[in-house]
Amino acid sequence: MAVTAGGCILLVALEACGQSRFAERESGDLPCTATFFDPPFDHVDPCSAEQVAVAAVETVFTYRPSEQADQGSSVKAAAPLLDVGLAARSVTSGTVLTPITGSQWQRWRSLGIAVVASVRLGEDDHLIDTHTTFARVAGVTLHPGDETETILLAAFVRASRPDSSAGWRISALEVRT
Repeated sequence: MAVTAGGCILLVALEACGQSRFAERESGDLPCTATFFDPPFDHVDPCSAEQVAVAAVETVFTYRPSEQADQGSSVKAAAPLLDVGLAARSVTSGTVLTPITGSQWQRWRSLGIAVVASVRLGEDDHLIDTHTTFARVAGVTLHPGDETETILLAAFVRASRPDSSAGWRISALEVRT
């Protein structure tokens, strides 16, 4: 069977990419074997607590008031990244996560303004990470799509997993005031 040089290069590149992605998923003594998330989170490695935390916090605090009833909708959108208990509790209490008033939400809704969140995980002053627990303070910046000033929040985010071969899920998310 003849294989062209271009085909070999493609095969080698694909194999290297696959190995590289798996190598990044190593955690402790055992490799993490968690299944990747479905879209829109298919770019998030479930074996990376940092990636899961950033994606979850950005999703929870990104708002589309013209399409969403309230902040609970954003929490619901992040559900694949949350543990089952947090997802269930947060959907009903999503409106208390941020200091966004009902009148602000309605203003954004009437003007068709979307709010995009960006997140930076802090490296200092956090609980010690283990193979099954992760905690960080996240700096959250809300960027309204109009001329409104950005809104800055500090959120405490914790992630957990049953063992080092499982994927991470966010188990706690609290806004610090």
